[in-house]
Amino acid sequence: MTAPWEEAEDQNIMTTLKKTKRKSMIRSIVISLGVSIITLLIVFYGAAQLVGHLSMNAHYSEQQYMRISSPNEYDSGYKDNRGFLSGVLEMNTYKIVDDVPIPWKTRWLNYNPWWFPFTTGAYGGVSNLTVEDPRMKQEGYEYYRNYNSDNGQREMAFYIPGVDYNVKIINDLPELYKMNGDKRVELALSFDKDYSFEEAKSLLPKGIKQVWYWVDTYDDREGFNFKPYPNENDPAKMNYPTPMSANYGVYGFGIQPDWDQAKPDDFIGAVAVGVSKKDKYHSEYQRIYNYMKKDKAAPEADDVRILGVVVTGTADSLKSLRGQAYVHGAVLGAVVDKY
Repeated sequence: MTAPWEEAEDQNIMTTLKKTKRKSMIRSIVISLGVSIITLLIVFYGAAQLVGHLSMNAHYSEQQYMRISSPNEYDSGYKDNRGFLSGVLEMNTYKIVDDVPIPWKTRWLNYNPWWFPFTTGAYGGVSNLTVEDPRMKQEGYEYYRNYNSDNGQREMAFYIPGVDYNVKIINDLPELYKMNGDKRVELALSFDKDYSFEEAKSLLPKGIKQVWYWVDTYDDREGFNFKPYPNENDPAKMNYPTPMSANYGVYGFGIQPDWDQAKPDDFIGAVAVGVSKKDKYHSEYQRIYNYMKKDKAAPEADDVRILGVVVTGTADSLKSLRGQAYVHGAVLGAVVDKY
């Protein structure tokens, strides 16, 4: 039989053990919770830093690519919607037509690490509006004029010299005579052949503002953009190339909102920077760089051949382009009032 004092001593020991166990459990919970919180803070801080870095690189990459691929179009700011390890940039652009700014497009760009399968924000894309032109239909054109989906303005188009378009080449110069002479006009001129930069500058009449120069970057002349090909539904009928869109496959260089000088070295420098940056446009930059330099170590200014130019001015001032032998195609872009 256990003595009363021994029973009381056992109870004290059990109570002490329970308190110790409880304290140990609470301490373990507190430590685990603290470690978890610190770990989460580190993870979220690291993710925020990574997303910030990805956002900065994505924006820089898109700005640089716009410099050579977006005729007379400039970045006007962006919004950055960030999530965990991903985000989406909403970039806004504008044009300047004879000193009149025009809001032009909204672009969405998703970004995330290559190993992270999920993205935050927008999916899909936006294409141009296509509207049937009665005159083009009457004359047998097999393609439509494109319009900007954000503001309804015309989109420019470009015709590569030497390509067979089945004589279906837009010439909008007569349209200038139907406008109020004070209208501000953007016009894409395609030349009859390639020219040097200095030759291209000297071709146009004085008083016409040259804002962007279209560069020959077409190394592969065997694709459907360059040669007619049989219609798969009617082998006796041929499909002919269509003009290059201002939104795809057209590269060049031009003036900037705060800098009215443009030179071939600007284009070479932009492409060289693109080659050095391993972003999503790297292969295209490399292709253009290799095409320009041929068998030399690096391209030179004379290797930049001009196929056309984007000009702006009043409708009256641009009438002087009518009848010029070097004008292969002339396609209207944005048209606005001065006020």
